[in-house]
Amino acid sequence: MIDAIEVSAAHRARYFWGNLPGMNRPLCASGMDKLQLQDCLEHGREAKFGKVRTITTRSNSIKQGKDQHFPVLMNGKEDILWCTELERIFGFPVHYTDVSNMGRGARQKLLGRSWSVPVIRHLFAPLKDYFACE
Repeated sequence: MIDAIEVSAAHRARYFWGNLPGMNRPLCASGMDKLQLQDCLEHGREAKFGKVRTITTRSNSIKQGKDQHFPVLMNGKEDILWCTELERIFGFPVHYTDVSNMGRGARQKLLGRSWSVPVIRHLFAPLKDYFACE
């Protein structure tokens, strides 16, 4: 099992199996990984937590802790994570899911079904030794 918490601002424990070389090596963050929630937020927004729980297709998965608080403060009030912030947490470019007039809920569902990009980068990195790369 690999948990994206080591390379991102969110837990995302997932099982991966296969015969990729180096698949079981320890996960380590790169310089471009955003490891804290605050690093993923838009200007003027404040993280209430350093990291967030696993974000899924369910809208309430954004709420944190047993008291179910939203993870962000904006103008002194709790707020949800914006789609661009979710994309950063998962390691995608900003506005990556902004297609076909998809609403916020549909974009969260799409991201909730996705893998964490830094984890996939970690898994595939050893393949560059087997294939020509620039």
